[in-house]
Amino acid sequence: MKKVIGKSIVAALLIGLIVWAASALFSFSYVNWSFLIGIGLSVILYLFNSSGGVLSNVTNFEASQAGGKVQSDREMKVNVGVVFYGSVLYTMMSLILTIIAFY
Repeated sequence: MKKVIGKSIVAALLIGLIVWAASALFSFSYVNWSFLIGIGLSVILYLFNSSGGVLSNVTNFEASQAGGKVQSDREMKVNVGVVFYGSVLYTMMSLILTIIAFY
């Protein structure tokens, strides 16, 4: 458990560093966009790490059309890792930073 928390904190710091570097490179406000980038990253990681969701159903349908056999998996399973937890942590910290900056 300690390894997961430590790696999640490192992932959150790396995400923050990458967003900060991108804000310096492309000249957008870090405070204004960090929360939205965190939410977007968290949603994307959640959707791409799940099976049985909308994206998986579309992919399975296209593959089954090519093979002629329809495969159905109605149960949604999510295998999230430390990067997802780090992105959620980054999102929460950027929300607090945004509230402090605009209050």
